[in-house]
Amino acid sequence: MKKRNLHDVFIEVLYRKEAKKVNLINQISDILKLEKESVYRRMSGKVNFSVREIGILARAFNISLDSLLYKEIELQWLPFVFESPSKLQSMDSLYDMIEFNLKQTEEINRHEPGEAGNVYNILPPEFYIRYPLITKFMFFKWGNYFVQSEEFSNFSQWRVPYRLNQIIEKYNDVYKFRKVFYIWDHSLIWTLTKEIYNFYRMHIITTQEKDDIKSELKEILSKIEKSLNGTYIPFMPTPPEIAFYVSSMNMGFTSCYYVSGDKHLALFQTNFSFSMIDNSAESFEKIKEWIQSLCKISTLLSGCGRIERRLFFEKQYAIIDDILG
Repeated sequence: MKKRNLHDVFIEVLYRKEAKKVNLINQISDILKLEKESVYRRMSGKVNFSVREIGILARAFNISLDSLLYKEIELQWLPFVFESPSKLQSMDSLYDMIEFNLKQTEEINRHEPGEAGNVYNILPPEFYIRYPLITKFMFFKWGNYFVQSEEFSNFSQWRVPYRLNQIIEKYNDVYKFRKVFYIWDHSLIWTLTKEIYNFYRMHIITTQEKDDIKSELKEILSKIEKSLNGTYIPFMPTPPEIAFYVSSMNMGFTSCYYVSGDKHLALFQTNFSFSMIDNSAESFEKIKEWIQSLCKISTLLSGCGRIERRLFFEKQYAIIDDILG
């Protein structure tokens, strides 16, 4: 099969960005500061875009050149933002990212509650956001790991900032979906509990704070189990259709997709990298299909009997008690 060149594929993708050709030409003309006649010649293939011009347009229209270059390969290439450990000076970058994601999600659900699929290797915010100590710990530990500031050396003295409180207040109002599934990383509770214990061992949190955080964590698990058994629990994620899975192996990442009608958003995140797809329908569908395929290597707890669920949650409680005492 003859392999198509990147330039031709790039022009095809550009045409899909705007329904009306004249509007697209005007946009490109403004972006590249070229005469419209020059843009027409490039779009018709009579003259090639320069490497510099392709780079400018790829950024402006959020086009992944890697995805186009390897289009024949059954892989999805994603742009990543890398963050160096202990480089940040404040929590603002984290708050900016959360607020942007909330805004995008709110826009997706504006007209009709949509569908969400989630793979989590950390405790999902919608499950703990109403628990003050767990919420404080989750954000404090991020600051302790990545922000160069003495304020994150003492849990007792750190106060949840106003901006974070605003995010907390908005969270449950935004995350309202018609259909949701969760895949929890097999080691999620073990990893979180070890983090709590390490902060305690370093004397960053007190014995009382450790015990109080432990109690909240157990309460969250208890309410999740009850909600999976059909009991309505206020402030717990209870969409009309919900599926709860536990992975059969350690995932080590978080990835989510949200979709309603023609609006969509997909995220992929590790401790040190972040990727987002919001305006490429083709890339979004690939990520959505990939996340859904992870259900095949996971155990469905919401669809099995109460005995299986009870055994799973009893194991999580045992992990917490064994590590935190």
